[in-house]
Amino acid sequence: MPRRRLFALVAVVSSSLGVAPAPAVPRAEATGPVRDLGPLVGFRQHESSYSAAVGDANGDGWDDVLIVHHGSRPSELFVNQPAGDDETLGLEVAFRLVDTIHGRPDRHGCIMGDPNADGLVDFVCLKGANQGTTDKWNELWIQAPAGTWTDLAATWGVEDIYGRGRHPAWIDLNGDRYPDLFLGNDIPRRDDQTTPNRTYVNVGGDRFREVDLGVTREDGADCVQVVDIDGDGREDLLVCGQDRLFVWLRRGDGFVDATAGFGAPAVPRPLAARLVDLSGDGVLDLVTVGRDTAEVRLGLATGRLGPAVLTLAAPAGHGLAVGDVDGRRGQDLYIVRGCVRRVNQPDVLLLNGGDGRSWSRPALPPLPPGELAGCGDTAEMMDLDRDGAMEIVVLNGGGSSQPLDIDGPDQLLTMGSWEPLT
Repeated sequence: MPRRRLFALVAVVSSSLGVAPAPAVPRAEATGPVRDLGPLVGFRQHESSYSAAVGDANGDGWDDVLIVHHGSRPSELFVNQPAGDDETLGLEVAFRLVDTIHGRPDRHGCIMGDPNADGLVDFVCLKGANQGTTDKWNELWIQAPAGTWTDLAATWGVEDIYGRGRHPAWIDLNGDRYPDLFLGNDIPRRDDQTTPNRTYVNVGGDRFREVDLGVTREDGADCVQVVDIDGDGREDLLVCGQDRLFVWLRRGDGFVDATAGFGAPAVPRPLAARLVDLSGDGVLDLVTVGRDTAEVRLGLATGRLGPAVLTLAAPAGHGLAVGDVDGRRGQDLYIVRGCVRRVNQPDVLLLNGGDGRSWSRPALPPLPPGELAGCGDTAEMMDLDRDGAMEIVVLNGGGSSQPLDIDGPDQLLTMGSWEPLT
């Protein structure tokens, strides 16, 4: 396999945006050991974290990543800059999502999207409410002009001042060209206010209007996935509630709880879940991560889930990322584990044998010793060099329900044969 140059991830100002699209790199198989390129691409070694969002933020065709910090630091957008002939590697910290209202940046989940359909990428970020004791304001960072973002959550009507914001998701609720919103909130509050999950219809790319389609309930939302579960062409919801998984299918003008009929397992406090085709048969399969175990269940032709084909002991399970890491036999799994008594537990990478039943487990690079390892938080897949084999952004800065005083390293894991620039 030919060697690939290492790209720099650059936190950008407006002058860095508007790069012409680069040609695609042919798909490649990655067979080398798993290595951590985080320090080489400019990730700081130790920081707080909560989530990451991957997408093409500047429209040049390359995956970028927004790393979301929690409690003390602004979030940062790292833009993928393919290295040029000068063979330089650099980091220019210039664009940050700075808290514009709170004294304490309690930012949680963020997503990239284009709610006003102007071709520029915007961000929605949900904010916490100090354990449900105060009011707060979500954020909607609209980009205009290119490279400049302004928080217009109040103008667009998505502040949700009492919601204990956790994870947002774009969803199509009405079939028009403007993306609608699901806002997932934690529960409960400690006062007489409520903190339900919410749905919003996008009104002409100018504002959002809240609608109750059956999911406006205090269920919690440790994870959210928008996916057409039953194949009817309408988008459904998979939600990690505080006490169980929820499978919400679109029926008529709203959603119905189809969890039991789908055969979803009773996972105590599910923290991460994804519906994805692992076996290559075109049917969605389910991966779940709970406090103690991770499981894989394959979908059946009947539209239900079968029994678990993989059950993995994973104490302190905390996060999940799904993608083709080795470029070989379908979707692979990265399971993030957090802290047990302030000690970060080793994560697990499972490479798919192609059928969703057989898995191999390569060794992962070690984290620093002791509390320098942080607490495993979350992970996202990104194709840094567009070869079809995914890299894994792993954050170890605590996140939900873990010690807030233990920062950890941000990692970029790859199985590719990367050649660092000098």
